[in-house]
Amino acid sequence: MAIQIDGNFRTFSFATAISAFRLVKVSGDSAATAATNGSAIGIVQEDAAATDIATVKLFNPTFFATVSGAGVAAGSAVHAIADGKVASAGGVSMGYAINDGTTGDIIEIAIPLSGATTTF
Repeated sequence: MAIQIDGNFRTFSFATAISAFRLVKVSGDSAATAATNGSAIGIVQEDAAATDIATVKLFNPTFFATVSGAGVAAGSAVHAIADGKVASAGGVSMGYAINDGTTGDIIEIAIPLSGATTTF
């Protein structure tokens, strides 16, 4: 039997049903769906019916950052820019926004699996 040991867990809502131990990506504000490319941020830990909330074991810890500019949509790639803030375009890619945010908001960001092919 496989055992997982660490504390990088977070809950997400699921608009469609998903089976346990499937790769997931951010699909909206604190929402996730099955991942089909390098945007996967973790693995759902239990079966979830449509509209359920389920636990996801994240590949990496999340972090928080301040939004600059016109805003960031949940699920979109975020980039480090001037003044230590993040935006939907610009500098170095950091991960995917878990929450929507406008200028000055603090949002949560998930980092995809290291070495994954992404659309950053």
